[in-house]
Amino acid sequence: MENSIAHSNAWKKTFAVMWLAQFIGMSAITGVVSFLPLYITHLGVTDTGSLGLWAGILMGATSFCAAVSNPWWGTIADHYGRKRLVEQVLFVFGSIMIAMSFVTSVWQLLGLRIFQGLCGGFMASATALGISLTPKEKIPFVVGMFQTALIVGGAVGPMLGGLIADHFGCRLPFVIFGLLCFTVLLLIRSAVIEHFTPTAKTARISVMDTLHSLWAIADMRLMLLILFLAQFAMQSIGPILPLYIQQFVRGSDSLASISGTIIAIGGIASALASASSGLVYRRFSHQQILAAAALLGAISFVGQLTATSIVSLALLRALNGFCIGMMIPSANTIVTWLIPESQRGAAYGVTNGATLMGNVLGPLAAGALSMIAGLTAIFWLTALLFLTAFGLLLHYHLKSSEECPAASH
Repeated sequence: MENSIAHSNAWKKTFAVMWLAQFIGMSAITGVVSFLPLYITHLGVTDTGSLGLWAGILMGATSFCAAVSNPWWGTIADHYGRKRLVEQVLFVFGSIMIAMSFVTSVWQLLGLRIFQGLCGGFMASATALGISLTPKEKIPFVVGMFQTALIVGGAVGPMLGGLIADHFGCRLPFVIFGLLCFTVLLLIRSAVIEHFTPTAKTARISVMDTLHSLWAIADMRLMLLILFLAQFAMQSIGPILPLYIQQFVRGSDSLASISGTIIAIGGIASALASASSGLVYRRFSHQQILAAAALLGAISFVGQLTATSIVSLALLRALNGFCIGMMIPSANTIVTWLIPESQRGAAYGVTNGATLMGNVLGPLAAGALSMIAGLTAIFWLTALLFLTAFGLLLHYHLKSSEECPAASH
């Protein structure tokens, strides 16, 4: 009885530490968004056109490099240990963050941003580590809560970075975020215990062979599409939303704050959905949840085109965020059941790569489509993609869904 209680407390402690790690890690990664254009001006780029171009390059380069490198880092974590890799990545992240505060040119900053992306195996390894130490019946809950940590961290990071930059200059936030990474490293090192046996060299599978084996699983391919689509939708609307909102508040001096509030409403709804997803999984299968969320997501995107007021637009954005918040943890839970524990680091590396590609391609698609076909085109495209996902989920039998605890209810 005492051993059972100790085991219960152990996984809860690990979960709390890894939740905090993912929250702080995402806050540090996204914290530079709010002041990066201003920092670029301090590095000598003052032309408005060049400023926008450099801001896009600096943000996109990190996400793209992280998307490409994540599967490799996940496979390395499977071979040598997730905790060890998380600690190493946090050390490198912290060092790179602090180094960014000392750059003297935009090219130096770009080099560090690329390096940060190439070392971006933190999320995949941290997720694999947290789930590997979680009882099987608690995995859906933990996956949902980890997603909540990422959403909340992605919202708090830019706000914190902006506040620090406003009061103490643009260089100090990099130092603060770097020190936070070191703090999490020490916390994981002291509080998380991983009993990991490294894979024997003769039994190791190459990264390419691992990726081929994952891609050969039909359910896995569909989940990658779902994860890419969810992130694509989340990121594509943001850049053009202020311009779209302008038609509802013409002449208002509060366009920026109204836009920020509506974007935040979507994020809050997404976080609440992820946090409560464990309860929903007790009543419905993951396939049912994904199909319903995809259909409602499509309806919410079309609905935003017919919104007649800022209030109705905000409500539809909330529904949109809720659907996305249900889809991501559900898809990640299915991936967890699909893949053997020994390959989950690689699997989460691939899924993180898919979401990061959504980060990169979403804003690019929004910008290109708005130039060619107007602001409403990205809403139609995203709705069509969600309807396609709904059709696939409706007619495709997810074998992995039968293995999920929720499917039996």
